[in-house]
Amino acid sequence: MDPVDRSHRFFVALLSHDISNFNQTTRGYLEMLLGEQMGEISEEQSRVLTTCLRQCQRVESLIDGIRQLERLEATPPQLEPIDLDDVSRQAIESVQTELADRDIRVRFSPGRRRALAEPYLLDLLRQLIGNAARHNDCEIVEVDLSFASQDGDPPMWEITVTDNGNGVPPAKKDSLFDRLESGEVHGAGIGLSVARTLVRRWGGEIALADTAEGEGASLVVRVPRA
Repeated sequence: MDPVDRSHRFFVALLSHDISNFNQTTRGYLEMLLGEQMGEISEEQSRVLTTCLRQCQRVESLIDGIRQLERLEATPPQLEPIDLDDVSRQAIESVQTELADRDIRVRFSPGRRRALAEPYLLDLLRQLIGNAARHNDCEIVEVDLSFASQDGDPPMWEITVTDNGNGVPPAKKDSLFDRLESGEVHGAGIGLSVARTLVRRWGGEIALADTAEGEGASLVVRVPRA
């Protein structure tokens, strides 16, 4: 095995195992403190502990992204029909459970929709809905999840995730999905880079739609219809 490749695999394994274990221990103690299992805490203490817990969750998300990229690089695409409504419901429930201290309201109209993708589609939707909530300072987080059928070769589903946050700063719009390609090491996570890797793997595309400043963000994902 090439020494560079061996080193790469070592650091991925280190992140996936040791750092993950350290982070889970920290998260466990924070949850005990927030649950007042070690005594009552003040409102200010609860706020600080919740912020720390959120950082642990971001570390978990980063590690999951690295693991996912490792799996994607090692295997060719294996597309199959995926029930879009089913994975949408699962993604919404997952985000609302993870961010239970936030008031997150997702508008979603069920239909009969199937995409040609991989089970990772659930991770993709969870990432996009989660981003809409995490980067949103509104007391009530509102997210619209909509679908539009597009004819073509191949026919596609256009999935749009729109939120009521402050939107993406103009300076960051051009590099929003480019962290992996640019070697960018600053910022928070690699979620959107993973999202674009997934969507392109299925023959689709992801982009940031134009919105007026301060009127939220709108991400558009195109994936093949089944």
